[in-house]
Amino acid sequence: MLDAASLFNESFYLAQNPDVAAAVQSGVIANGFQHFIESGQFQVRQPSPLYDESYYLSTNPDVAQAVNSGAFASGFQHYIALGQFQNRNPSFLFNTVYYLEENPDVALGVSQGNLTGIEHFVNFGQFEDRSPTPLYNSGYYLSQNPDAAAAVERDELTGIQHYINIGAAENRRFTPFINPVGSSLPNRVATGDTTATSTVFWTRSSAPGLITLEYATNLNLINPIGVLNTTVNDITEPVKFEVNNLTPNTQYFYRFTNAQGVSSVGIFRTPAPVDLQKGLRFGATADGQGELMPYISVNNVPERNLDFFVQLGNTISADTVSPDLPNVQQATTPLDFRTKYNEIVSSRLELNPWANLQASTTLYGTWNDQNLIENFAGGENPALSPQQFFFGTEGQFINDTDQFNIGLNAWKDYNPVGNQVYGETGDPRTSNQEKLYRFQPFGQDGALFVLDVRSFRDAPLPQVPDPALDSQINQFLASSFDPNRTLLGKTQLQDLKTNLLDAQNAGITWKFIFSPVPIQNLGLYESADRWEGYAAERTELLQFIDQNQIENVVFVSGGADGTLVNELSYQFNVDQPQIQTDAIEITVGPIGQQLNLGKTFIPATFGSEIINNSSIDTITQETKDFYQTLDTASSRDQFVQTILNHQLSQFGYNPIGLDETQGKAELIRGSYFAVHNFGWTEFVVNEETQQLEVTVYGIEPYTQTDIATIPANITNRQPEVISQFVVNSV
Repeated sequence: MLDAASLFNESFYLAQNPDVAAAVQSGVIANGFQHFIESGQFQVRQPSPLYDESYYLSTNPDVAQAVNSGAFASGFQHYIALGQFQNRNPSFLFNTVYYLEENPDVALGVSQGNLTGIEHFVNFGQFEDRSPTPLYNSGYYLSQNPDAAAAVERDELTGIQHYINIGAAENRRFTPFINPVGSSLPNRVATGDTTATSTVFWTRSSAPGLITLEYATNLNLINPIGVLNTTVNDITEPVKFEVNNLTPNTQYFYRFTNAQGVSSVGIFRTPAPVDLQKGLRFGATADGQGELMPYISVNNVPERNLDFFVQLGNTISADTVSPDLPNVQQATTPLDFRTKYNEIVSSRLELNPWANLQASTTLYGTWNDQNLIENFAGGENPALSPQQFFFGTEGQFINDTDQFNIGLNAWKDYNPVGNQVYGETGDPRTSNQEKLYRFQPFGQDGALFVLDVRSFRDAPLPQVPDPALDSQINQFLASSFDPNRTLLGKTQLQDLKTNLLDAQNAGITWKFIFSPVPIQNLGLYESADRWEGYAAERTELLQFIDQNQIENVVFVSGGADGTLVNELSYQFNVDQPQIQTDAIEITVGPIGQQLNLGKTFIPATFGSEIINNSSIDTITQETKDFYQTLDTASSRDQFVQTILNHQLSQFGYNPIGLDETQGKAELIRGSYFAVHNFGWTEFVVNEETQQLEVTVYGIEPYTQTDIATIPANITNRQPEVISQFVVNSV
């Protein structure tokens, strides 16, 4: 067995307790261990990074009861005498079940009664660089601590040794899920999936034990409407409460308080009933990655007093290496994905803009490919997929695979969304699957329709190469009009049609359809992944909107990496004329993402991507060189817009922009084309006139290299108005 002296860490104890260190220094007591045995253990002082009294008692209520009754003087005494033999966990840093599962040789010795798991780790495992817990990430610890990495490189010690003997006493982080000197509610709080009478409350606590939610209609939370409790056991798993006793058109305040007494507060409003016209204000963005945290581009969202905010997917990049998950090119495990999501709602450089946004309003959201793996299609047969290395080959569709569900569950865990499931739809790709589609009216002013464009889509068509032969282009366009191919799945498409009619018949002015990928025609570049790659279904939807005279339809879309505003048209086949509709699209984002060119990174905005990724047959080298001489975002926008409009004209597609000649729209500032910024977009429906005002906020884009070089140059940026225009309702 491991005795108290062997588990005790003298240097750690003295560093954590300066009063004890002073007493030892002056000769009052012989050493820290004497102090701990005689008094420290009863004062809930931590003897070692491997044992935490508060953790042990909160995760073992029976032990806490035994201590309270006097059966044991402390949890530490119980652990030494019994707990280690019962495979109880002494702290975050040591998970007995994990350690034995990862080390069958140790498990054999434990089963034979030769030693305990913690005994093996203290005496052998730490020196052999065996991981004591899934929370400990050696790559993360060494990347955050170059001195430790250098010592490991010199073979002086292992990474976990460094943490136990040096790092813990200095409050270094061994996992991105716990900040020893930060809040134990590190991701703040959020609400989402809010209806007129319900919402989902969300937070994550890095302190195990009881956590309490209070919500009320007053700032001080006096006489709360509800008080709910649960117990946190897994600190990587967020806490959710779904409530159904709210009042429409009401502002709410709420507070989470964890076992350490740490609190975090938030605010949100419930939607107005459909017979009330009161105006509407909301925001939307898409496309980010943890490498570019903190997301400075949304810094001003909390001050805008929004009714809600929509994130249109790709808030993480699961298939690139990020600071909190170093050396992992593709997230695969639940912990990998949770690490990615935790990264974007955690402080970096002492800033946490995304968490601040979430606490300031209520959220709606959906996912996109970078939430799982690039260009995945949930309705594809995994055995025929080029991504079978990731999904495996079992199941009729990719959305049946374990890997799909690992990624989807992580997205659900880290977003304030409720559980909705399709029943027996008659369509095997949607039957009994998770339902991310949402429809929510906001008074007479507008209705929200959130689409899931990943879970049920057919396999994408092969992307047209660049350069391409005419025959390759024609083949792609013809195949895109195959009526048997779907982006949404039949069930979701029918839900959307039904709810659009519901909104129109209810007299709701604006219908905002949130799509993670653009629906406007943007030409061949990356067209296979957009609605253009599923042209028959695109036509079916736009024709339905057109023929049913559903008015004031605005697609708010991600995946374009910039602001591209356009009127929507459709055609029945590649050789048929375009039919104009009254619907428009406004693309949003990116929050912050980058493009890896091999030796360097560049900001992944639409402008920089199309210039750098297009062949010199499509965009000549001379044109690319001239682009590099342009020194303002607006001049580059104008230049790229000219290039894109030329490409669109070759297919008979609409040029970028809105027709202002009929009084439908008016540009107030900037352009309908802004593709060299990181940012978000605000939508405001005027209470009286029902006019829609759209404002694009942005900052100068950057890369992770910029953050590492001079972080203040990034963190001091503030979102500014890049573009603004109004659209009049019919």
